[in-house]
Amino acid sequence: MTEVNYRMSAVEDWLGDDWEAYCLLLLSRHYGADNLQTVPARHDGDLGIEAFTHNGCAVQCYAAKEPLGTQELYIAQRDKLTTDLGKLEKYQSDLLNLLGPVKIEKYLFMVPRHDSRKIVQHATAKATEYRAKNLPHLHADFRIIVVTADSFAEEREQVLKRPRRLIEVETSSSDQIQAWISFNDALVSNIDRKLKKVVPLSAQRGKYIEGLITQYIDGNNALDTMRRKHPDQWEYTERYKNFKESLLVLEHSDVNPAPGSIAAIARDVEKELAHDVPALDPNLCRVLSWSSIADWLMRCPLDFYTPEQESR
Repeated sequence: MTEVNYRMSAVEDWLGDDWEAYCLLLLSRHYGADNLQTVPARHDGDLGIEAFTHNGCAVQCYAAKEPLGTQELYIAQRDKLTTDLGKLEKYQSDLLNLLGPVKIEKYLFMVPRHDSRKIVQHATAKATEYRAKNLPHLHADFRIIVVTADSFAEEREQVLKRPRRLIEVETSSSDQIQAWISFNDALVSNIDRKLKKVVPLSAQRGKYIEGLITQYIDGNNALDTMRRKHPDQWEYTERYKNFKESLLVLEHSDVNPAPGSIAAIARDVEKELAHDVPALDPNLCRVLSWSSIADWLMRCPLDFYTPEQESR
């Protein structure tokens, strides 16, 4: 049996808390930590804003559950914006105590993506409606702006370039590894055929293959988690892997295959991955590099050639 690979969509599927944390990180870099006041909702509920600045900008973050079509996404964002704006009026007393002398002039509705002009039109109409209410904590020029992370491109680059532990790499159990090997016999046979040129002894080769499969599984699990929690870094990583795969034959046609040659390729991938996606911590880069090697060996982009083959 062979493994079935499903290509993931590049649509960002954020969890609400993760999206909020990401937005606040971008905003803190943009406005400065001394000018951005976060508003935790854990104690006594949400007042309709996640943060505000002392010069009159309030922020509400929202990530709809993907995947959604354009109309579905618009409806979800429209309803969320309407609900949260209602809290500006409902909780005006609490907000006055929270904001002090600050009047909200700009209300940023921050979403991972928006594909319809209708959400902008809705925001414009709602801003007109709320200006007419003359709420004491809203500025006379109150307006609503729908933004994405693209609006903070420079700050996003700074975040992406900051190495940090994005996720914990979970190690697969021996039972999980053996189950995968049993279920994917064609892929294992393919890698075994290639590695006979590199590791001739059967027992040693079996351990080598098991180690590669472990890295493959751990790396794929890490990528799945990255796609959900850190889609920007996931997309950069996938882009690098696809580019590197296209160059394998040109860069790594080894006529003297040996275990050290595989390790050299893995180190090369690890180094380039760290350079291309600097937000990845060293442990994650290492796992992803070996996972890529295992993937390429199983699917055939990477192979080894002996002098005998060259003479045919």
